[in-house]
Amino acid sequence: MVADLAKTGHAGEEFTEAPPFSRMAHLTGEALRRWAAMDFARLSLWAPAAIGLGAGLYFGLKAEPDWRIGVASLVVFAALSFWRGPFRPLFAALVFAALGFAAADWRTAQVEAPQLSRELGMVDVAGRLLSIEENARQRRYIVELTSVENLPAEEIPARARITWRGEGFDAQPGDLISVRARLSPPPPPVAPGAFDFARQLYFQKIGAVGIAVTPPRLDESAEKTFSQKLAADVETMRVNLAARIIRTTPKQEQGGAILAAIVTGKRGAISERSEAALRDAGLAHLLAISGLHMGLATGLVFFTVRFGLAAIEPLALRYPIKKWAAAAALFSGFFYLILSGGGWSARRAFIMAAIMFLAILVDRRALSLRNVAIAAVIILLTTPEALFHPGFQMSFAAVTALIAAYEWFALRAKQEFDMSWTAKARRYLVALALTDTIAALATAPYALFHFNRVAIYSLPANMAAMPIMGFLIMPFSVIALLLSPFGLDGWAWRFAAQCMEAVLYIASSVSGLEGAVSTTPQWPQAAMIVLTIGGLWLCLSRAPWRLAGLAAIPVAALFVSLARPPAIFVSASGLNGGVIARDSEGERTLFVYSTRREKFAARMWEEAAGLDIETVRPSAMEEIFACDASGCAGAVSDQGAVTVVFTEHKSTLAEDCQRAELVVAFFPASSADWRRCNAFLIDRRSAWKRGAHAVWVERDGALTVKSANEFRGNRPWTGGG
Repeated sequence: MVADLAKTGHAGEEFTEAPPFSRMAHLTGEALRRWAAMDFARLSLWAPAAIGLGAGLYFGLKAEPDWRIGVASLVVFAALSFWRGPFRPLFAALVFAALGFAAADWRTAQVEAPQLSRELGMVDVAGRLLSIEENARQRRYIVELTSVENLPAEEIPARARITWRGEGFDAQPGDLISVRARLSPPPPPVAPGAFDFARQLYFQKIGAVGIAVTPPRLDESAEKTFSQKLAADVETMRVNLAARIIRTTPKQEQGGAILAAIVTGKRGAISERSEAALRDAGLAHLLAISGLHMGLATGLVFFTVRFGLAAIEPLALRYPIKKWAAAAALFSGFFYLILSGGGWSARRAFIMAAIMFLAILVDRRALSLRNVAIAAVIILLTTPEALFHPGFQMSFAAVTALIAAYEWFALRAKQEFDMSWTAKARRYLVALALTDTIAALATAPYALFHFNRVAIYSLPANMAAMPIMGFLIMPFSVIALLLSPFGLDGWAWRFAAQCMEAVLYIASSVSGLEGAVSTTPQWPQAAMIVLTIGGLWLCLSRAPWRLAGLAAIPVAALFVSLARPPAIFVSASGLNGGVIARDSEGERTLFVYSTRREKFAARMWEEAAGLDIETVRPSAMEEIFACDASGCAGAVSDQGAVTVVFTEHKSTLAEDCQRAELVVAFFPASSADWRRCNAFLIDRRSAWKRGAHAVWVERDGALTVKSANEFRGNRPWTGGG
């Protein structure tokens, strides 16, 4: 009877049970709606991603767009976002994307300044000294130019970066100087898809680079405006403090140089060996003024001030001493930002710290992903070119992953009431290991993409080094800064430098282990875009579908596996080239036409090919090719094999074009030469017009040739407009 009733409805109607597929679809739909509701309140966290998308679209264009396109898009999407319909979140995302596009366009116009289009040779240069970066071998000056010999006033770049390899001189930032130097345009990418240094310098208003051939001369009669004097005073303070730190520490040690870098941002005194050891041990983040340094410095000030005020009972009972401590920490963070030079990671760290302490001042939650999003929005809107900077990408990747992970752990962790020293030490070590593991996983893809290498043993290195950094180096550095106005800071700098020597010893020991570094050929940009989207989805979502972000890993791995490095390189100057081939021991090696020309480009070619630049040096092409006074010729094997000729003499070009599939001519070929040549020809004029070249050899012997300007287009930083 009960069974019969269960199968019938009202008035004797029969009840039909839903098919399994329909029931599954219904449950799936309900789950998706529930998950969407969970993440709807977190849509604002995606605002930086949308702004970055718009800025990336602008920078990816091959030609400069009309400024009205960005403004019109922003207005239209803003109007549509007020429509209360199902597509409102999409229109809101498009508003932020249009905002990023417009911000990038505005920023490009704001920093627009003349750039050199050709090498000038030896010229007299005069201008105001803005900053100094020095090491044991050279000094690098940023000069605001006022005159350049034989160059019209309207063509003079706003700034130039000039390197002097002689003895120093007494000029300080803000002084007028003159120098004779060989000036050149900003360097273009050394290979297709490589980092664009010209774009980076463009946004610093640097339109020329050069080598000084005479000592800089000081014009003592020049006067400074108030703003110039203020900027000069800040830069002079940084230079003098860095010099004082190095001077008060043992000269034969590098601890003082590294300490000066983390305090003032002046990294010029760090040797290549020390920097390589820190990088290969996974401790290179210590050299960048990041959240670690800002957090330790401001946190130390916050807790010291709060502890001191709490010891004064009348103040502790009557006044908001926590807010007073937050205000003191906020001021110290701003001072540290100015002192460090205000790099990308330092700005992100300060904005994060400022939001955290401002939250304390207004009684709000101090640390959250929302604060990270606000910091990213501020940086991307004011300096959208930061989107392509490794420091920006790695800094935000690390902090986003850390906060998202600790939010997840906080919801699931059981509260511990054991307050013994053993329990505290255990919790500290576990937190330190988790922090380093999460940060390493978050930043490793960006390290591989930008630097083609990643430190394998970063976890033990950081486990050993971070307590020294947190408990000794940063506290004594803060003490030294407080004592420096009284001239009592020397002992504190020396102690901090000795502790830094311990960190450097750890770095040297770890980086010297076998297999400490893994290198890889240049990753395709698509792999990084996929990993970034997947990582953001994993970190910003709270619903179970966040795990879908892990699908980005195999997709990115597929992109990486399908990409292969070039077999042949030609420099942007058209004066050097290289091939990747096996040496006598069967190891992949870069063989260059000239080992004396363009050494930096050769180093970058090695990185792009996935070679370890610390253990492998470019070899001369004559080791594998037949070379004579006119050039070199030989076979290059990639997926297929072709004959390649590198030639410096026009007299042999016709013969070379008959016997080879690819000819690289280190001179401009005529139109007639081009018409007569049966081979694929890359001459010096090709390099001038299209930038550096890279060549792949396909299985059938066909050549795939790409040039750097295919990726850059005709933009202000490429000499276009």
